[in-house]
Amino acid sequence: MTSLPSAPPALPRQRLLLAAVMSGLMLAMLDQTIVGTALPRVVADLHGQQLYLWVVTAYLVPATVTLPLYARLSDRFGRRPLLLAGMSLFLVGSALAALAPSMGWLVAARAVQGGGAGALESLSFILVADLYAGRRNAALQGAMAGMMGFAFIAGPLIGGFLTDHVDWRACFTVNLPIGAAALVAVARVLPGDIGKSEARGVPLDLAGIALLTGAVGLLLVGLNEKTHGSGATDALPGWTEPRTGGLIVLGLLMLAALVRVEWRAPAPIIPLRLLAADRRLAAICAAGTASAFGLFCGVLLLPRYFQFARGVSATHSGLLIYPLLLGLVVAVNVGAALIVRRLEWRGPILAGMGLMALGALGFATFDSGTPDALSLLYMALIGLGVGPALSGLQIALQRTVEPARIGAAMGTLLLLRQLGGAIALAGAETLYSSRLSHALASGDAPREAAASATGTAVFVVALCGAGVAAVALLSLGRGAGRLQPLPEQVVAAAA
Repeated sequence: MTSLPSAPPALPRQRLLLAAVMSGLMLAMLDQTIVGTALPRVVADLHGQQLYLWVVTAYLVPATVTLPLYARLSDRFGRRPLLLAGMSLFLVGSALAALAPSMGWLVAARAVQGGGAGALESLSFILVADLYAGRRNAALQGAMAGMMGFAFIAGPLIGGFLTDHVDWRACFTVNLPIGAAALVAVARVLPGDIGKSEARGVPLDLAGIALLTGAVGLLLVGLNEKTHGSGATDALPGWTEPRTGGLIVLGLLMLAALVRVEWRAPAPIIPLRLLAADRRLAAICAAGTASAFGLFCGVLLLPRYFQFARGVSATHSGLLIYPLLLGLVVAVNVGAALIVRRLEWRGPILAGMGLMALGALGFATFDSGTPDALSLLYMALIGLGVGPALSGLQIALQRTVEPARIGAAMGTLLLLRQLGGAIALAGAETLYSSRLSHALASGDAPREAAASATGTAVFVVALCGAGVAAVALLSLGRGAGRLQPLPEQVVAAAA
């Protein structure tokens, strides 16, 4: 005889738990980008230029690989033990990184941090689905999606400020008091059996875990090498080199093996049979992969353009892309509210993809003479376009999948979004480099060449992302985007 799951904590404790979960999510997302502006100072202090890229990659790979692992395993063991384990790993990694005496030590510490960050990023969204429903859930999903966008853009600014005015080690020590307080709150407030929906007798998908780790790791390292190179030179490796194309091919081969294993596994990490059986879930995951392309390539290329072509500082260039962030923050919340109010998720997301396409088309005409007001408008349109997808797809997934499968489905969506970001970054960097070389060879001035290369890359990548997401959603039949009203909405309608 099994015991009934614990009831959610009382409202004041629920608010404390929410604050702890959102704090953890913010720290995990910030640490993806906060070290970027600190790396030159780090390399100068620790003398490890050859490991420059790995300070970022060592965090990104485990943080991405473990997204579906934490989500899926929490269905068996409950959200609490997995979240506490992830928080502990993240804090240990942060402390080790702050104490790093060498680049090798720092890279290893970042890997430990990333191994914990997967829990903070995945279980935060799942816990909100466990604890809240209806409008409250949608509002929180929107707020958390906006927080992700804020952290993605604000990370380099915060990292630069701490490096300039405190010390680069402060980028890691700042995690410790906030993370420790969140850890204590989760340990005291969150019931131990929330989220348990799978019997212990079901065999663990160990083969799937191993193949997923290898495939995603190889793909991310190969794409990161293509995007950033070694950090030691300006030249980026080609697609045919072993450290880029070679790793990507190996990753794709392991991915093919993963598909075969997951199709047969009784409790797969990636629920392929569920994706095949439910066209709505498959469309949600496909749209989630591509819908944020414009955000990723804009954050990569636009600050560099402003620094190189306009001669502004790193901090100033970060401020110049804030229309992208403001549009994103507004749209994630407005999109979530519209979806819950209209009980239809596909329309607001498709409208967002239309706005992103408009912003992308604006960048097709981007050059060194484009007025700042126009470039800010194009960025705002991309932010407004991405926002509804960030919050809306998660709301749609939660209302499409039965509660027992939310962990696996949400983990898959978050994993695909991260992989889509890596693909967008690699594609944008390749287009930028190719267009820049062609423009310089044609006799264009460096500033004009950088402007046209930036505009072309943002235009192509953002438009492709909007197109793929729109096609995935339009492939569903009429009425597929409708949501069943929750009990609170039925009562309100009757009243």
